[in-house]
Amino acid sequence: MKWFIVVVMMWQPSGHTPLWIPYVSFETENECMVHAIQNQHMIFRKAIEAHDGEIPPQQISCVREDIMKGLIQPIEQQMEEDKSSV
Repeated sequence: MKWFIVVVMMWQPSGHTPLWIPYVSFETENECMVHAIQNQHMIFRKAIEAHDGEIPPQQISCVREDIMKGLIQPIEQQMEEDKSSV
C-alpha cells in the first residue's frame, strides 16, 4: 500500500482546515516518514507558497492510500457541486 505526505495547515475562522499534498508517494510508512523529516523545511515552504504565504503549516503526516482517498473524495464532491451551481 502506498503512503503520502499530507501537510495540515492552520485552522481557519471559516471552519476549514486546509491541506497541502505534494505529488509524491512512498512504498512504506518508514520511507515516507524519513523523507518528511529530512525535507520538512522545504515541504513546509512549498505548502506556504501554495497558500500564497497566508496560512502557516501546523503539522506534517504520512497517510496510507486508503485514508488519502477518504480525504480527497469530499474535495472532489465539493468541486462537482461548485461546477453544477454555476
